Order: sequence, then structure tokens, then C-alpha cells
Amino acid sequence: MKLQVAIDRVDVPAAMEMIRQVEAYADIVEIGTSLIKDFGLENSVGALTRTFPAQDFLADIKTCDEGAYEFRKTYEAGAAVATVMGFSSSATIRACAEVADAFGRDYLIDLLACDAARVRQIAAEFPRAIFCIHLPSDCAGEGLGALIEEMAGQLRAAAKAPRIAAAGGVQLASVPLLRRCGIEIGIVGSAVTKAADPAAAARAFHEAMRE
Repeated sequence: MKLQVAIDRVDVPAAMEMIRQVEAYADIVEIGTSLIKDFGLENSVGALTRTFPAQDFLADIKTCDEGAYEFRKTYEAGAAVATVMGFSSSATIRACAEVADAFGRDYLIDLLACDAARVRQIAAEFPRAIFCIHLPSDCAGEGLGALIEEMAGQLRAAAKAPRIAAAGGVQLASVPLLRRCGIEIGIVGSAVTKAADPAAAARAFHEAMRE
């Protein structure tokens, strides 16, 4: 399992300092939506990818329209992965997928607020995507386990060997569940970034996810 550390709601210098603390353990660093909105693609994604060229970055742009334009700009800024919302039109997701293929990059479909029928449709239509089971942050982690179990089953029923990520309050104690559900990428935010020692927290997740 891969560890993705999500960094958000800080300025770019603070993000850089956090990356320095966790880069030895994070397979992917997520540049959060608010960070991108506050500082723009070039000053967030562009600056961070230039400063840390060996690190894979996901830009959580949460595209829901203008898919080709937004994805092209995000990959040009240096992101390895960009995100599109699952409740977007299939035409939008298809445009994102086509740009991802043209750049040779990954794309993640965020399943926030998607019902079972939509999850199955997306999984069948976009088999190359990373599918993110995402509990809203406003839920404060409540119900994450049940959501992961339910949606992972739906994805596997619709696609062969889907790539699945999980986010929304993942804690160290969540790792056995993620493994049992076949999660490829565990996305961790405040459990690392707000820890007293972020490097130690990232190392603990890294080691647990590789047991």
C-alpha cells in the first residue's frame, strides 16, 4: 500500500517545510484544494514540483467541468496525478482521461457523494482511473470504515482489479481495514500534518502500510 500525505490550508513555505519532513516516507504528496485556490497552480503545484523534482505530487483540483483545460494546465504545472469529481458528467471525466493519457499521467476520480449506481458506472467506464473512496472532511472520520467496505465492494463488482484510494479521516488504526479492503493508496492528512512530529507519524504510516 502507498502512503499519500495531504497538505492543505497552509502557505507554500509551510507546505515546503512539511514536505521536507515527510518526503522520505510519502509515496505521493497531495497539494490540497485550498492551497491551490489560495496561491494558484503555478505558485503551488509549479513551485512545489520544481523544488522537489523526485517527489510524485497529486494536485487535488476537484475538476467538475472544463476537464481538458484544467487537466492540461495541471499536468503542465508538474503534477503526476490530477483529480476529477465522480459526480461530473461522463463527458467531463472522459476529457480528463484523454488528457491524462496524452501526458502519460494518472488521474483520480473522487467518489465523494456518488451513489452505488454512479460508482458502478464510473468503474466500468474508466477502468484506468484511480478511484477515491472519500468521506467528507465535515464528517470528522465518522463512518469511514463502513464507507470503504461498501464502496470497495461496488468497485470490484464493476471493474477488474480497480485501483482504489481512501481518504477522509484515515488513522493508523485504519490501516488493517484498508489492507483488508484492497486499498492501493491510503490518503492521510491531519494524522500526519498536525502530529507533534510529522516525520515520525509519516514513518509509522509508511511502515504499517508495508507490513
